[in-house]
Amino acid sequence: MNEDHTRSGYIPIITVILIILNGIVFIIQTFNGGSENTEALIKMGAAYTPLILENGEWYRLFAPMFLHIGVQHIIYNMLALFAAGQYVEQYFGKIRFIILYILSGIAGNLLSLFSELYITHSFAVSAGASGAISGVFGAMVILALDPRTRRYFSLPRVLFGLFFLVIPSRGAENINVAAHLGGMICGFLIALIFYFFSKNKRNRLLV
Repeated sequence: MNEDHTRSGYIPIITVILIILNGIVFIIQTFNGGSENTEALIKMGAAYTPLILENGEWYRLFAPMFLHIGVQHIIYNMLALFAAGQYVEQYFGKIRFIILYILSGIAGNLLSLFSELYITHSFAVSAGASGAISGVFGAMVILALDPRTRRYFSLPRVLFGLFFLVIPSRGAENINVAAHLGGMICGFLIALIFYFFSKNKRNRLLV
């Protein structure tokens, strides 16, 4: 990370843009059948394993990252994205943050697909940025381990947060655990790769 990015007034442009994009898509959903309408969700690209495999609609591994089911869903996800995204973006930089976010979302949807095929044997319409956001939280582990930033991020607290991302709380049975887990693992691994390939080039952030 460049020296001018280490100031506390850093503005997480990509995180903000992602939140705005999700908000715009949610408004479009609302005026095109509603965000909780299954048929409308499918038309807009929600993940549905039979359509992905039988029709070759692989874009459904990407599109669901910008779709949400209900107001509570998008509010919770966008708050979580801002909470972690601002730090991960500042730490790794804009381009790497985008790569991490998108690949984590796709990985989450892929693991969800495999889980439905080989574990649950049931298919559900799925949407949400949770897989991608879980990847961002997975990347937080690197910030908690890096000697130059770990004083700002307690590893036990980060791991505690990751645990509750994967394990649904009571009354939240509709959470796609596989998508969360896939995104989290992918985000951590990508962040680890970024860290080791650039650890000698950066001055750390959050001063």
